[in-house]
Amino acid sequence: IHCKPLQKSFLTDLAHPYQSCESLLCGSNKTSCLTSEMDKLFLEYYGSAVGIDTIAALEEQQDLSSDETPDFVKKQTHDNRGHPIVPSTLMGEIWKSKGMRHVSGHSQHDAQEFFNAFVDCLATHALAYQQSAHELTRVMHETQIKPSSSNEISATNDTDFISKIFMGTLRSVLICQKCGCKRTQAESFSNVSLPLAKEFPANKEARSSTRRGNISVQSVLNHFTRPEVLADPVYCPSCNSKTKTMKQHTFSKLPEVLCLHLKRFDAAANKKITDFVAFPAYDLDMGMHLPHWRERGIEVKDKTNMECSAESPKVLYNLFGTVNHKGTLHQGHYVANVKCGNRWYSCNDAFVTTVDTGNGEKEVLSSEGAY
Repeated sequence: IHCKPLQKSFLTDLAHPYQSCESLLCGSNKTSCLTSEMDKLFLEYYGSAVGIDTIAALEEQQDLSSDETPDFVKKQTHDNRGHPIVPSTLMGEIWKSKGMRHVSGHSQHDAQEFFNAFVDCLATHALAYQQSAHELTRVMHETQIKPSSSNEISATNDTDFISKIFMGTLRSVLICQKCGCKRTQAESFSNVSLPLAKEFPANKEARSSTRRGNISVQSVLNHFTRPEVLADPVYCPSCNSKTKTMKQHTFSKLPEVLCLHLKRFDAAANKKITDFVAFPAYDLDMGMHLPHWRERGIEVKDKTNMECSAESPKVLYNLFGTVNHKGTLHQGHYVANVKCGNRWYSCNDAFVTTVDTGNGEKEVLSSEGAY
C-alpha cells in the first residue's frame, strides 16, 4: 500500500479500475480479479486519508438534478480521516486465486513464497484485463464506436504495470575454462534470494566476517554476482566435451522496486541463520552488478580480473520496507516495517504503531531478523 509506484499506478494512472474490470468479466468464465481487489484497497486507503468512503462514492447512484448533498460528501469530515482498513475481502480473493492456493489457509507459510505468488497473480490478472480491454477497443474501432480515453490508455499498454514495477532480469553466464566459450541465459525475477555468510565459501575472511556479525547487503550481493567454478564439469558445445566451467550471475535488467530475500533458513543444517545483516536506508548501488561492469572476461588465464576498469553507473535504491522473521526454522512470526512519508511504522498483525526513536530509521536498520 505504501509502495509509491503502485500508488501512482492505481490512484493516478488508473491502471486497473475495478469497475471497468468487473464489466469486462461479465460473461466470461473468470469470476474474480486479485488486481481489482488491490484497486479497491488503494481507494479505501485514499479515502481513509481524506475522510471519504470512496467505494460508496464511486458506486453511489445520485440524481444529478437533486439539490440534496450526496451522502458521501456529507461524510467527508476530519473525524472520519484515518479510519482503519481491513483487507478481509482481499484475503478472501487471495485464498480463492488459483495461483495462490498453495499459500492459502491458516497454516504457516513462508513470506517470500507468498510474495512470489502474490506478485505473479497480480501480474497475470492485470495482463488479462489489459488484453480484454485491447480486444474491446479493437471491436469498438471495427464498429466505429469511439472508446473513452481511459479505455484507450489501458488498452495500449503492451506490458502489465505490475511486471514493469517488480520484475527484473537475471543474466546467468557459463564460461568454459578450456576454450573461453561464453553462454548466457536470462531469467525474470520478482525478488532475488541471496545466500548469507553461512553459505559463503569456507575461506578465512568469510568465516571471520561471520563470527563478527559484520555482514552487509552489499557484501552479500558481491558474493552473489561473483564468478564461481562449478564443482562438476559442464558440456561445452565448442569443445564438444565436458569441461571445467565458471558460472556467474549479474543483473541485466533492474526493476523499479527491488526486493531482496535473505536466505536465513538452512534446511540442510536444520537451522535458521540468525546473523545480523546491515543494510542502508539510502543509496544501495546496484550499478556495479550490471553485466558490463561485473561480468568476468573470457580470458580464462586471468582468474583474478573480475572488475571492469571503467566506473559503473550509479543505480541507487532507497529503503521503504522490511520484513523481519522472529522464531525458528519450523515456526515463527513475521512483522513488517514500512516507511510512510519520513516516518517508519511497525506492522504486527492488526497492530500498526510508530517506531519509537526519532523517525524510527535507526531502530529499523538495527532490527534483528531482516528477511
